[in-house]
Order: sequence, then C-alpha cells, then structure tokens
Amino acid sequence: MPSRGTRRILVSMLLLCTIAMPASGAELYRVELLLFERLLGEPEQLPDRHDPVSLPERGVPLWVDSQWAPEPGSAAGVDAESDAPVERTPEIVALPLEELRLNNIARALENDSGYRVLAFTGWQNPFPDGYRTVPLVVDIAADEAGKQRIQGSLQIERRRYLHVRASLNDTRLNEPALDVAPIPRFPVVSELILPLPRYLAPESPAFRETLTRLTENRRMRSEEVHYLDAPTFGLVVYFHPIATEDGDEDEG
Repeated sequence: MPSRGTRRILVSMLLLCTIAMPASGAELYRVELLLFERLLGEPEQLPDRHDPVSLPERGVPLWVDSQWAPEPGSAAGVDAESDAPVERTPEIVALPLEELRLNNIARALENDSGYRVLAFTGWQNPFPDGYRTVPLVVDIAADEAGKQRIQGSLQIERRRYLHVRASLNDTRLNEPALDVAPIPRFPVVSELILPLPRYLAPESPAFRETLTRLTENRRMRSEEVHYLDAPTFGLVVYFHPIATEDGDEDEG
C-alpha cells in the first residue's frame, strides 16, 4: 500500500490532473509514464529474490541505459485467427516534459526528500481496439554507481478499455567479498613447507538480488491519473485522448 506521504502528494496532484471523461471511440492518445523511487521504502521478503531477472528478448527500449537490444528477427507475431490483441511496435518520440499533465507530480516528487524521479516520458500513439504494444523495456540505474536498477517491461493494451501490464523489478548488485581467515604459521617437515590450507574461499561472482517487484495488469480510464505501487518504487500513468474517430481534436 502507498505510504501516507505518497497518497498525500498523489491525491493533491489528482485534483490538478483529472478532467472530464473522453469522447467514446477515441484512438489517438498521449501516453505519460513517470517512474520514481521511494527512498525510505523497505525491501520485500521474497522467496526467490536471488533468481536473476530476465529482460524480454524482443521489444523496444522505453527507459534503457544498458546494452540491452532486441534479438534479431524477434518482431511481434500476428495471429489473425486469435481474439488476443495483436502486438505492434509503437513509435516512441518523447514530447517536451513541460507539456505533460504529470509534470506537476514530477516536480512535487522532486521537491520531496523521500522520493527521486527516475524516468519521465510522454509520447503520442494510436491505440485502436485489439492493439497491444510489444514489451516496452526498462533497464535503468536508480543510483549513480549503477548497482541498483529498475528492470523489466511494460505493455499497453486496448480492448474495451486501455490496460497497462507492468512487470518491473528493483534489483541491487551484490559483490561478496573474499572470506579471509587468519593464516597460521607454516609447519615445516624436513625443511619443506607443507601445502597451504585453503583459508581463502573462492570469490563468488557478482549477482543481483530483487528488492521488490511490481507485477500488475491495471485497467486505465483515460484522463485519470493512475498509480501502481511497490514498496521501494512506483509508476504513475496517464492517458489523454487527443483525437476522435471523426478527426476532431480534443486537447482541452
């Protein structure tokens, strides 16, 4: 559940960002996504926290500062006989942040010592019925050293309503130190030094552990601010319809 501080900030910003419901049938939307860290959040007690996080093999980079790249020939498949949404690749061209409705929330979080904005992006994309984006990949550092990262993916889907499918992990790099024990004097037999006992344990390879997860499939009403919560980070989502089926603009 969100902390009291998170709820207070988000509720106040909701009053600024929530406006009338959109006209039915709208397909062209502005998408706004805001990812932030809760600096005082406590990690979860996960039974599989040491299992590695697997990034999607295909998709498009949303927030990526690593060497992730989609596998060659991994385009989305189309199944015309299935009722499942068809996966398509959106064109993510970032809009100026000052034009986005979530800009007020971003500034409020930046001014609060308990939070840190990690990524904030908005773009325009058509979302007709039966549409789902390929995975929008996230792999970004949450600290300057890059030891803590948010990794995973998002997908946006539209049937009767817009949905956001989030699978994000807050991971931390652990580098175990050498296990050093006191080394005794070497015993000598016939002027030969006996083999040195193995007092130095081999160094374990660096690994990532998962602090918290955000796994959710949320139905989204357009022109409402939605908050997806995890103990150490959160995601704010906003959709705004900018054109109706007859082409009339609705940017109010």
